[in-house]
Amino acid sequence: MSLSIEEKQDLKSFLVNVYGPQARNWAINDEMFNLTYKMLSESGKCSDLMDLVPRPISVGENPAKWLSKQVRSMILRKLKGRKGHYAVCVKTSAIKMKTNFLMIDAGL
Repeated sequence: MSLSIEEKQDLKSFLVNVYGPQARNWAINDEMFNLTYKMLSESGKCSDLMDLVPRPISVGENPAKWLSKQVRSMILRKLKGRKGHYAVCVKTSAIKMKTNFLMIDAGL
């Protein structure tokens, strides 16, 4: 199944958002789509783990209260069924896969 023109434009727009203007010249095809899917899958795993990271404690805050609040917040973040990704996770996945995108664009 090949991508429609609209799907190619949407994918290119996303890749330009992630990789910058250089992605405007990339040939968009099914391989690019599959690699983007893989990148977002890795980013999703990272984002799931980020939901479990406690947020910073405020100066003077009671540590016991802070800890119980953090545990509740972690549980709520997991239950919310977040559909987005943390920017740091997308950027990390993008950096790891940039060479793969360049190779696909070059036809390798």
